[in-house]
Amino acid sequence: MNLFGRAKKAPKPKISERINELKEAQEMLDKQEKHLEKQMDAARKEALKKSRQKNKKAAIFQLKRKKMFEKRLNQLYGQRENVERLINAMEVVAFNKVNIEKLKAGKEALTSAIKEVDVDNVNELMDDINEQVSMADEIGEAMGQTVGSDEIDEEDLEKELEELQNEEMEAEMLQAPDLPISEGKVEVKESKKVEAKEDILAELAAAPAAPSARPKKQKTEKKKQDAELDAVTASLGI
Repeated sequence: MNLFGRAKKAPKPKISERINELKEAQEMLDKQEKHLEKQMDAARKEALKKSRQKNKKAAIFQLKRKKMFEKRLNQLYGQRENVERLINAMEVVAFNKVNIEKLKAGKEALTSAIKEVDVDNVNELMDDINEQVSMADEIGEAMGQTVGSDEIDEEDLEKELEELQNEEMEAEMLQAPDLPISEGKVEVKESKKVEAKEDILAELAAAPAAPSARPKKQKTEKKKQDAELDAVTASLGI
């Protein structure tokens, strides 16, 4: 009985401490299993030794010891399996507990933030924003309107533009100079023909006159010269 009031309750152990205790128990079971396995192996070897020595009773005794160690080892296997399952379950619970605490803290923070924001105020704010945006659009449309009331037909403007283009084309055609087509070449060619004809006639005039006793031969020579002259003038295109 406590004269000064109720006894204080001992603090609840943390789940992490219980997990550590179970892990220590698991290590102890592992050590016992290794020890029993060594004893089983030693008993088996001793039974073989006694059997070689023809000591049947001693060999059977060692086999009984081996069976006893094997039974205890199987029991340890079961205990270790239970400990491992418990450790796994406690670790899952501890992990979930941490997550639950984080979710709870997040939920409280969200609730606190929502309390600070009134839904009606938010709706009113959005309405005001939409109204201001609409007014800005109206102002922009009003500023984009054409100043003045004169309406101009675009078809009339297109016709006028076409007429201006046609007038410009006609003016350019009238102003273009008449260029002689191969005039220089024709004049040069004609000059060369005249010079060649004059040279041929000069050579014929300078040739000695044939004697009068042979009129037929002279006539023949004249025809030959005329033929040569025609051939030359034909080749020159005269």
